[in-house]
Formats: sequence, structure tokens, C-alpha cells
Amino acid sequence: MSSDRIDGWKAIGAYFNRDRTTVMRWARTRSLPVRRLPGGKISTVFALRQDLDRWASSQSSLDDEPPADTQDTGAALSKRVRLFWAAGAAVLTAVIVAAALLWPRDSGAPTVQTLPSDPALSQLYLQARGDWAQRRPETLARAIVGFETLTRAEPDYAPGWAGLAEAYILAREFGTMTDDSAFPKAKAAAETALRHDPDLASAHRALGFVHYWWDNASREAGVDFRRALALAPRDAQTHFWYGNILADNGQHVAAMRELDTARLIEPGSVAIQVDHAWAQWGAGNEAEARQAFDDLARSHPEFAVIFDCLSEINLSDGDYVGYIQNLGTYARLRKDDALLKHVEALRTALKTGTEAVQDALMRRALAEIASGEQKTHIRPVFLASLAQNRKQTLAFLEQAEIRQEVWGNAATTTQIRKVWLDDAEIAERVRRRRAELVE
Repeated sequence: MSSDRIDGWKAIGAYFNRDRTTVMRWARTRSLPVRRLPGGKISTVFALRQDLDRWASSQSSLDDEPPADTQDTGAALSKRVRLFWAAGAAVLTAVIVAAALLWPRDSGAPTVQTLPSDPALSQLYLQARGDWAQRRPETLARAIVGFETLTRAEPDYAPGWAGLAEAYILAREFGTMTDDSAFPKAKAAAETALRHDPDLASAHRALGFVHYWWDNASREAGVDFRRALALAPRDAQTHFWYGNILADNGQHVAAMRELDTARLIEPGSVAIQVDHAWAQWGAGNEAEARQAFDDLARSHPEFAVIFDCLSEINLSDGDYVGYIQNLGTYARLRKDDALLKHVEALRTALKTGTEAVQDALMRRALAEIASGEQKTHIRPVFLASLAQNRKQTLAFLEQAEIRQEVWGNAATTTQIRKVWLDDAEIAERVRRRRAELVE
């Protein structure tokens, strides 16, 4: 069972430090996003922490009576429940959940999003979103299958396409999809979503993510994310991903603003905490970043990306033992057989010495460029810099200039600059690779 799930009225009440009757009333009058499992004589309820955090952030107070418009929404929902009751528990579930899913495009308070018209497809959509939120290889694989099934059955349902786009995006980070496989599919799905609903915030967000990370189109990404925020200003995922690209692009103040906003809306999100720590590392706040990652690794040892970030910090330190250990943990949690094989090769190389490890890392980096999996020479430049090989560093920078590469990855460029702090030529060549501002 996911740690993000809270089962039963009593546990949901405890989450808010309230009794069960209070949260039952909130579900009835204030659209508290509680879900029900169909079937059985007694209805089983549960909630997701991220839904509860988002709902709480939209409330002016958890003690005041709801405002009149919220009461009206509750009354309307009750009427809809009575009308649909005879249709069965599955339909009732869809109606209740629909009242809590979307945010309005002008004020950020919750409103109604329509689910697929078929109750079975409604459940499929909700399950796929839940699988996506867990960010594990097996749940992301299920989410992709779920969204693909949904979009085939109801191809005009734009949120299904947007969900599929975001499932592809996460599958390249938490699953085993490669960038060159995931990003084109994500872009196609996001564009399909926007054809069906040009005002769907999640589709603009997904397209912005692809524009930045795959198309090297920083300005277009900024336009996409600002459009998404205009449509849904209280969406934590949009603030999160916007902060992610701003941090990568070296716009540290703006990045922290967005990531802090995301944390306020969803304070329990491990993914947001990880990106916040990585943004600190990229901004040069290394002590804070190291402490944050150490704490996260202890409290969330199942969250793969923590160990990817730790491995990069180890590599920057020249700690090849720590790098291989954390990269192995990352590969194991992702269930990535190819990466596990690479880790074993690095362990073998380490027995010979650090130069053998450096050679193996460089071969892999150049192979990824040759195959098209990676589009820039930033990794070879980074590795050559760690080896303090100036000639090789300049050679790769020359290749990057010939190809007119555009680099983000502020965390890596910061480490490159640290190595060549007094080398004006390398500093200028690295500076010329900087991407346009996102904002």
C-alpha cells in the first residue's frame, strides 16, 4: 500500500488533528477529496495525502464555516449524489471525486472537473493518476497502460492525453524509458490534449517540460508554463516543474520562488523536496544541499532520484566509491538492468584504479551522444574537467561550439567552473553555451 494513501475516516481525521465526524462533515459540505471504493455493504473510504494538502491550502481556515459558494457547491453535489445513486456505487464514486479534482482558472479554489462519461473509464483514469503519483517503475508502467487504454476508448478526453504525456515524462526519470523514446511520445500526447482542450493547464505544463528538456527551447517553455499557471495558479505540479527548469537554467531566485510555492501547496511531496535540494546544489549552496539529501536518503530510502543526485555529488567530489554505490542504488530502485550492468562494469574498473573508471564513464558519455540519447557535450566536458584534463576539456568545448549546443544543467556547469576557476578561456567557452532565459 502506498504511504501516500490514508484509509478510513478516523485516519483522515487524525491527519488534520480532527475527529472523524468533522472530516465527514467537510467531505459533505466543503468537498474534502475523500474517495470511496465501490462494492460491499459498508463503503470503504480513503484519501491521498497530496489531495488533502492541496485541499487544505485552498481553505481560508479549517475552523470557520465554509463560505456560501462552497455550501452551494456541497448542496449541488448532494443533489447529484441522490440523482445518481440508483446507477450504482461506481457512478457515485466518480461524482464525489469529480468535485475535488480541478482548480478554477481565475482564483485557484477547487471546482468541478468532468471525468470520462463511462464509470469504468473514470475509475481507470483515477487509478492511472494514482499510479503516476507513486513514481515507481512498476506504477508508471501501469499508469502508461491505463492512460493508453483510456485514450483509445475515449480519444476526445483531453486529461487522458495529458496524463499519458506526464507518465512518459516520469518514466524516463523513475522508470526505464530513455529520453529519446519518452520525450517524443510525451510531446505528441500533450499536443493531442491541447487540440481537444486548448485551456488544459496540465497539457501546457507537459509541453513546457518537453520544450525545455528535449527541444532546448527555453523561451517556449517559459510561455507554456506561464500559460499553465494562468489557467491553474494553485497547481503544485506546475510550480514544481517550472521551478525545475528555472533551476536547471541557472535562474536560481525565480526557481526557489516556484519550488517554495510548490512546497507550500504540497508540503509532504518528496519529489518537490528532492528538486529543492538539487536546486540548492546548482545554486552553489552545497552544505545545505548535502544535508538535505542525507536527510532525504534516511527518511525515504525507496525514492530513486535521491540516489541519482547523491551519485552526482559524489562524482563532483571525486568520490568514485560513493558514486558507484549510490548509482547502483538508483539503478536497483529503477529496476534498470542496463544501468545495473554499467554499474557492475564500473565496479570492475575500480579494482584497476580511478583512471579506468574515468575511461568507462567517458566511453558511455560519448556513446550516448553518438546514439542521439544525449544532445550535448556537457557530460564529456564535466568528466574531462574532473580529470583536470585541460586539452580534452577544450576539445569537447570546441565540438559543442561547432554544433552550436545550448546547455542548461546549472548544477554541472557550476562544477565545471569550479575546476577552471582561473581559466578565462574555458570560462568564456562555457558561458557561450548558456541557454536563453526561461522568463
